[in-house]
This record gives sequence, structure tokens and C-alpha cells, in this order.
Amino acid sequence: MPFIIFSRRTYQLVFGLLSCALIWSFYNRAEYYDEAWFAEQSFWLIRDGQVRSELFRGYNGWEHGIYVFHKLFIYAGALVMHVTGISVPSNKIVSIFFGLAGGYLVWLYGRNQSREQQWLSVLLYFGCGTLIRFISVNRPETMCMALGFASYLALDPPKPSPTKPLLAGILAGLSALTHLNGLIYLVAGTIWLFLRKGWRPTIRFALAGSVTLSLYVLDALLDGQLQTLIAQFRDDPATQENMSLASKLMVMVDYHQIFFHSQNEAALSVLVLLCALAFRKYIQLTQPLLLYTILIIISFWLLTKSDTDIYYLLFVPWLAALAAFWLVHYVPRQPPWQLTVARIMLVGYSAIAITQFVYVINENRNTPDIEAHNTLLASHMPHRHTNVIAPIEFFFGQMDNYRIKGLTYYFLLEDHNKPTLLATFFEQANRDKVAYVISDHRLNASYEIPINAPARIGAYQRIFKDEWNSIYARQPDKNIEIHDLQ
Repeated sequence: MPFIIFSRRTYQLVFGLLSCALIWSFYNRAEYYDEAWFAEQSFWLIRDGQVRSELFRGYNGWEHGIYVFHKLFIYAGALVMHVTGISVPSNKIVSIFFGLAGGYLVWLYGRNQSREQQWLSVLLYFGCGTLIRFISVNRPETMCMALGFASYLALDPPKPSPTKPLLAGILAGLSALTHLNGLIYLVAGTIWLFLRKGWRPTIRFALAGSVTLSLYVLDALLDGQLQTLIAQFRDDPATQENMSLASKLMVMVDYHQIFFHSQNEAALSVLVLLCALAFRKYIQLTQPLLLYTILIIISFWLLTKSDTDIYYLLFVPWLAALAAFWLVHYVPRQPPWQLTVARIMLVGYSAIAITQFVYVINENRNTPDIEAHNTLLASHMPHRHTNVIAPIEFFFGQMDNYRIKGLTYYFLLEDHNKPTLLATFFEQANRDKVAYVISDHRLNASYEIPINAPARIGAYQRIFKDEWNSIYARQPDKNIEIHDLQ
């Protein structure tokens, strides 16, 4: 089948450039603020055989054991870091692998369609600004997404392969084990199968998925801590938006923001919507890919507790494949001017991808190497194995050198309508015999110690300051005046 929108050589050239830019963006990739939180969980699993946290000691009993976490993702991270060691680059490997695997699965999905559809779907996938931004962030979304799309590929395989409901159910269950948001693939797969194949394969899919997902409670059952798991789920800060009707309704009202959070999400969302509008007379809701895409969007609307932009990744493979299918199959049936419009839109899509690459590479260049910067901070902190309050990324390279409690712990405890005074914060640190307090001037979900805060606060004297952090050291004089700072 001849290429319609662009030539084969054009697709190959763009893919080559896109691949080079993506690989370049991995070098010295900036650390996302909560990567250390997931790395620490894998660290203690490797060290103690138990997922727990010292960064959040005293919160939800996490110092004794965490039973509500992104289980398969943390296990995979522990396996990788057991081999490679704990570092900022190594903690990104799992996310990068599954981000790339998602693109390969998109390619496989189109292998029985035209080769142009394969090329276009892969370019839309890897050219999505959200994927470019988050593919190397140590978070579970790329793994969840890739396993979810693998589940769909087992439901709707390239012909003549038959539907594999058991395999699809297991993969959907593994996606939910990676991140509970993966439940959308279980819900969507169950409804999709029932509508298209009847109740027998639906039952096999649902049973396989449910049994796989039930492994989520296995560690708590083995430890006799099922009540702890329930309590931690109820009190987890990540679940609070679903714990009250008003909060949940607000999230549902703002749900569209996931798809239009910035140009990174809007580029693909708008492309899909414009294709749906232009080709509406050819599109039917019974089309397998469209039906499943609608089902996961509705499922997530009902289940999600947040409209954060990273969750857009959960839909990217389907949206990329859907837009590519519609463009390649329906543009030839339209007036010639629509082919020109399609080309312009795809060039615009590429321009947004380039913009995001420039942003990421500049961010990499302008953000300090976390481990090297932590070493610099530690060089001003000679008293080792003492209590330290620090941004959670201080974990990298320093967890064995200090007893670190994260600034995010204090952020979670704080009543944000009535912020804790600096004097009160430092007075509590003094009572807890904290030797050093490191501020976070980027305010990444951290208790705020302003960059222009006084050099001396209570029993603490500032001994170091740069644009990223300040270090306050506890002084031996216990009678220093505590200032009432607003």
C-alpha cells in the first residue's frame, strides 16, 4: 500500500532524529522531586527485605513497613538496583525500559495494517511531549501504561491471532499491581470483552485479572498486617481526594485538564478530536480501538483522585494508534485540501515535540547533578550518622551517612491554611536533636524555609547557601533566643 501523508523516507528520517533526541535527553536527566521516595522503598527492600521508609519515619507507620505502594514497580526497581547499585541514573532504568516497550507494542499493534500507520503511530507516541517529559522519571506510569497496552494487544491482536483473555487478564492485573490506576484496564477490558465476545471470555479475563491483582495483599497477609494495609490506604495522602464526595466531584469536574494540561498533552488530544470531527461519517463506536479508548477514559474519570499531567501517559498508546489509524485510512477519502491540513497538523505536532526536547535538555543542563550536589552539601556537615532534616532527594548517596527525615514529611503534616512558623519548626528540630536542616528552595512538596530566611533561627546557624539549598547547623549554645518569625 503506497504512503499517503508523507513518504517512507520522511518517516524514517524523523524517527531517526526523534530517537537521537530522546537518547540525548537521557544524559544527566534532571531528577523529578519524588523519585527518591520510590528509590528509597526499593532501597529498603534490597537492604531489609521489607518496603519501608526512614524519610517519612512517624508517618502512617511507614518506618515499620509500607503495605500500600506501587508494588510491581518497586519490586522491579529493587531488582534492577540490586544489580546496578542505588543511583539517580539506575533508578530511572525501569521507567525508560517500559516507555520504550510501549512504543514497540504500538508498532506491533499496527503490523497487520499499512506500514505508514505503523510509522505514524510510533512517531505520535514518541513525539508526545508528556512522554518526552516523563519517560525517564522514576515513577510507575510508563510501566503501568505498557502493561495495560500489552493487555489490550492480547484482547485485540493483529489478525489472524485469536483473542487471549487469560493473558490479557494477567497483564491487566500486573498493570494494576504496578499502579492501582491500572484498574482502568481491568474495568475496560471486562466491558470490552463482554460487548464484543460474550460472557465466557469475559469471565476468564476477569478471573485472571482478579487473581493477579489479589497478590497486592499477599505481603500484608504473610506479615499479619492486613489491618495496617487498610489503615495505610485510608490515610495515604495520595488517596485523600477520593475520600470525600466534594473532593471527588471537584476532580471529576476538572478531569479534562489531564488531556489539556499543557501543549504536551493538548497536541495529541486536539489531533484526535479534530480527526474525530473530520472523519465522523466513517467512525463507529464499535471500532475495537475506539471503544476501548472510550472505556479507559470513562473508567479513569470514575476512579482517579487527581488530574495531574503525568496520568496522561495512561492513554498515550491508544490515542497515538487511534489518530494514526484514522489519518491513514480516512484522509484518502476526504477532499484533497484535508491532506494538506493533516500534514500541517503533523508538522505542528513535531514542532511541539522539539519544544519539549529543548525544555528537557535545558533543564538537564541547568539542574545540578543531584548526587554531586548532595556530596557538596555533605562536605559542610562533618557530624555523620546524626539526625538530619532534608529534601527527600538527599537520599541519593547519603542515606548511609545520616539519619534523614524528609522535608516532605513536614509538608504532609502541615495545615496549609495555618503554616507552621519557622521558629516553631526549628524549635521542634532542636528538641529532636537534629544536627542539620537543609532547605529546599525549589519547594518540591517540601516544608518551606525561604531562601531569604534569617541566618540564625533559634539554635540553628546557617552555614551554607546556594540557589538550591541552605544548610542550618545546630549550635552548642542551647540558650540562643528563638525569634518569632512569620
